[in-house]
Amino acid sequence: MYRVLTCLVVEHDWRLVVLAGAICWFASAVAISLFHRARASHGRTRAIWVCLDAAVGGCGIWATHFVAMLAYDPGAGAGYNIPITLLSLLFAVAIVAIGLCVALSSARRSVVAIGGAVIGIGVAAMHYTGMLALELPAYIVWAPGIVSASIVFGSVLQPLQCSSPRAATIAYIPWSPRAC
Repeated sequence: MYRVLTCLVVEHDWRLVVLAGAICWFASAVAISLFHRARASHGRTRAIWVCLDAAVGGCGIWATHFVAMLAYDPGAGAGYNIPITLLSLLFAVAIVAIGLCVALSSARRSVVAIGGAVIGIGVAAMHYTGMLALELPAYIVWAPGIVSASIVFGSVLQPLQCSSPRAATIAYIPWSPRAC
């Protein structure tokens, strides 16, 4: 955990980190609003809302991640492999769509939580695909414990938030980033 905090504090431009946080907040608020519109509709209209929500949610996740990656200063020139970067965007949108479809398939909190877990796993897939796109004049070594912890936390905490009773009330408030 110390390595993660040191990386954030020492090796990132905080202005871009704050911008990434703002992007995350606004994208979450819009995605939450769209989710509730999808839940309130049926048939083709629901499909349209889900597609729009997947696009907003996936692009918001992706934009948050890449602005934060641009904030990272490894101390050497860094670049990004464009095809892999675009693949990470595709993962984000597609897996968010799958998670939304699961979450909307039932009003039961357990099903909504499963949809949240799918989205959490999608964030991890986007994140590690995006990290694969990072090109540095160095050899990147992954810390298996940190990678595993990030996937577990993302796929466990997201469904807990999405299925909490409080989320059902907060999420309906327009522009509330605190719920699913």
